[in-house]
Amino acid sequence: MAAVRNLEDQPWYHGLRPRQDILSLLTQPEIIISVRNEKKGYSHLTLKFENGKWSLGALSKKKSCPKFNTVVELIEYYQKHDLPGHLKMTKPIHRPKWLIKHAACTFDMQKDLIGTGNFCKVYKGLYEREENDVIQVAIKICHGASIDTMTEESKKARESMMHEAHLMSYYVHKHVIQLYGVACDHYPVMIVMEFCPGGNLQDHLQKYKDQIEVGELICYASETARGMRYLHSKSCVHRDLAARNCLISENGLIKISDFGLSKIAEELGGKGGENEGEPPLEQIPLRWMAPECLKRPQLWSLKSDVWSFGVLLYEIFNEGQKPWPDDPPKKIATLIRKGKMLEFPPKTPAQIKEMVAKIWSLTPDQRPTMNEIATSITALRKEIKLTNPSKAVIKQVISVSRSKSETNADDDDESLRSKTSRSTEK
Repeated sequence: MAAVRNLEDQPWYHGLRPRQDILSLLTQPEIIISVRNEKKGYSHLTLKFENGKWSLGALSKKKSCPKFNTVVELIEYYQKHDLPGHLKMTKPIHRPKWLIKHAACTFDMQKDLIGTGNFCKVYKGLYEREENDVIQVAIKICHGASIDTMTEESKKARESMMHEAHLMSYYVHKHVIQLYGVACDHYPVMIVMEFCPGGNLQDHLQKYKDQIEVGELICYASETARGMRYLHSKSCVHRDLAARNCLISENGLIKISDFGLSKIAEELGGKGGENEGEPPLEQIPLRWMAPECLKRPQLWSLKSDVWSFGVLLYEIFNEGQKPWPDDPPKKIATLIRKGKMLEFPPKTPAQIKEMVAKIWSLTPDQRPTMNEIATSITALRKEIKLTNPSKAVIKQVISVSRSKSETNADDDDESLRSKTSRSTEK
């Protein structure tokens, strides 16, 4: 039977995955054969395309260099013959299930735009998971649709986007935005995520203000706390936790999103956020930063996320308004370093105020964990209940329907912690 000649159909083709994602591929536009040998480590062999033929770059100057019409033919040849350095290709590393095909995603670039940033745009679209199984999704695309149009900044943005997708591929939790996959066989690279028609929590709080009773605000706090507890159980330091990055799903649940600045705790290595490739201090939202993150070196940790959660609670009980809305950055940074934080509105339950006093400790180790915070708020949620769950304000959000069972849901994180969205790469 004739071998399949389409490169993108091959199970060993990983597309445009960057070096930071996996060591076995590089970010240059050339196609790379990556081989791991127990004695020699990793070897990366560049393929060269010249005069309509493919060959190994290392051998291209030799007259005896084999040349092929397709990459697939080249791979088939070297599965039977030695590579330079007497290396052999024995076991292909198959692409993980979360690498999906561009053809599975459809959207209109003119009509479906729902958000835009400095380097990325987000569209509402459709994703065909399986035959006759089509769902509505959000599709994030990096500016620079081809290698020819990408600037150095947009290249870094694409790598950041791939890093975000890499992290998200590990997480499955009802209060964390769900990744469906990444299409990176060719440009443009696309991240396909859960679509949340309710928009972000900040806009919701600012729109409905005092119409939202305290019992419902506690629900929001509980759900965001449970999402963060899950992420911290996976050693994920979010680093950009704020109401604007909490989304409202189609069934009215609050979900943590935007992992563009996130890191695994071990990646920070206790040395703060000054590593190469880190965003400069001015690119990270000042008002949500912990005191230790406003120093040099920056000391990011799970406990700096805890501080940010305290600011998120302030937003929740202050109608979505950020702290110090009109003050200059230098003054805000000074206040945070000294621990002179704003007081919560009178309607805030005393238990929340007492908790935040501990959260905003200048000593990170003295702050509670997200597990302790989530447990406390869940208990408070059962104490201060919604007067009428069926009339929760969140039900007024277009396309959102929140059941009574969801509004008063018990904490079920333990059952969710055992799940994962990412298949093991072999």
